[in-house]
Amino acid sequence: MNEPILITDMGEKITPEMLSKSNIEKMDDDQLVELSRYLKLAMKQLAMPEKELKKRLENQSNVSGITYDTSTTRGVIPDNDVNKQAFMNKYGLDAFQIKTPTKLKEKFGSDIQEDLDKVVVYTPVKKIDWG
Repeated sequence: MNEPILITDMGEKITPEMLSKSNIEKMDDDQLVELSRYLKLAMKQLAMPEKELKKRLENQSNVSGITYDTSTTRGVIPDNDVNKQAFMNKYGLDAFQIKTPTKLKEKFGSDIQEDLDKVVVYTPVKKIDWG
């Protein structure tokens, strides 16, 4: 099976095997710094085609059978004084400290859902549907 290999400007090969935890732990500081620098540059370059694809998908709805799939993020409770005070007054200090709707439902049961529906914010997210 072919596996991806990065080749540095010095002709050194970086294989997935070299990036295993055990191999990385064996590297001296200079090797680790050099590998990290190279990978940072490589990751920036490798992200460019996907950025261009997303740009094209924004301008067109379909690029060679690839489309955007729209979903929403997990709900987030805005971290503001009004929400903090309301949840603390009604449910106590535990509700003040818990940050996610899921954790609040686990702690207080489904009765809290009505209050969550008033404040939880869902953000739409576009993801590439590779079909």
